[in-house]
Amino acid sequence: MFDEKEILNLGLDYVRRKEYDQAIVIFSRLIELSPKCSQAYYCCGNACEMLGKFSQAIECYSSVLKYSPNESIAYYNRGCAYMKYGEPQKAIHEFTQAIQLKPDDSKSWYNRGMVHFSLGNIDAAFDDYNQAIACDANDADAYVARGLVHIVRKNVDAAIEDYDRAIECDPDHLKAHGNRGNALEMKEMFAEAIREYNVVITLNAEDHRAYMNRGYVHFTTKNYEEALADYAKALELSPSNVKSLCCRGSVYIKLNKNRRALEDFDRAIELTPKNGEAFLNRGQAKLAIGDTDGALADFNEAIRIDPANTKAWYNCGVIHAKTGDFAEAINDYTEVLKHVPDDSQAYCYRGVVHTRMGDMDDALRDYDRSLEIAPDYAIAWYNRGLVLRFQGHYQEAIDSFSNAIRLSPEYIPAYQNRAVTYDMLGNREEAESDLTTVDDLEKIKNAKHTALVSPGKAKISPEVLPEPQS
Repeated sequence: MFDEKEILNLGLDYVRRKEYDQAIVIFSRLIELSPKCSQAYYCCGNACEMLGKFSQAIECYSSVLKYSPNESIAYYNRGCAYMKYGEPQKAIHEFTQAIQLKPDDSKSWYNRGMVHFSLGNIDAAFDDYNQAIACDANDADAYVARGLVHIVRKNVDAAIEDYDRAIECDPDHLKAHGNRGNALEMKEMFAEAIREYNVVITLNAEDHRAYMNRGYVHFTTKNYEEALADYAKALELSPSNVKSLCCRGSVYIKLNKNRRALEDFDRAIELTPKNGEAFLNRGQAKLAIGDTDGALADFNEAIRIDPANTKAWYNCGVIHAKTGDFAEAINDYTEVLKHVPDDSQAYCYRGVVHTRMGDMDDALRDYDRSLEIAPDYAIAWYNRGLVLRFQGHYQEAIDSFSNAIRLSPEYIPAYQNRAVTYDMLGNREEAESDLTTVDDLEKIKNAKHTALVSPGKAKISPEVLPEPQS
């Protein structure tokens, strides 16, 4: 005669010591001796899951259902095993079975929601999280999960409310604090976001993601030394974390420590050779040390990895434009617009290149399209004014310069070029007024204009090409 409880406890002792293989041997022996002992199947299945033996775990839970077909826990456990095994549709089926048998089981609703979310079924996930909360109003995990749905739907305030509720349920919930910090970042409430990451670090000083997140806030607020310290700590805790390497590299660029930046990006690429963002960032660092060819090669590699990497296309466009390869620059900005058709900046940049090529009609079309998308884009108004003046449309050019000034009252080139255009129309008084404003803005001590010299032929000088994007 054997003692079922004694054998079960022996197996559980092995589980507590994390000796899962030995635990499985004990539970399997108990199943041989008592084929209808559901607890043995559950324990054996749990131990198999801990070792990643998900198919064996599923067999264990299925055995329970042979003897007890209405056992909701068996369906729930089998659903969890299918989740981990990478069988989401089967997991959904199992959780649905568990819910039908036990409609008030919040964990089944929650887990089914997690699977739906992983598949991009956001509405279904939201409904399931609502049901989980209805079943258990103190389920912090469900509030955190629903908060993430709100983030995806761009309802940041609702997300913060859910994270607040989760923290009320569980003040030490790491993910609730971390996600709340992310949401506060989105609202540009940076001091509050840092406080949340501080809480996470207080609760778990080994959480490298909290240091990484706090570092990003410091980077955003231009506290580069603090950012550097946080990324250093994140990498101390997780030396092969590619995101931390890339972020620290970006900080080094801001601190003009470009060689150190290159070391971080080289390491990131070594760890993940198909990491387009790492190539993009390394290209930025190479550009900062004057290695234009190397930068262009890295930007092109980023594009090869991900043809929709618009920042890489932008940077190629900037390099090609500055090196006089205008046709390639036009192609680069056109590629940006294929992926982001309403990118007002790309239209403006392409317009600058058309202007430099002397293609004034194409340039004007690009500036007009840019302003249709972003009517408050001062640089586009300024560049449009230059083209219109070149074409002899002086009053329209003045109107464009005036819009640039209205949007950016200290825009010195707009005043200067409006003054030139006024003079071309014979309106010397207005021209003098603009030049006086320029004097005030620049505080020019050596060039007080008492009379406007005839500008002669108007020159096209579009807004300086932008710096590459990182």
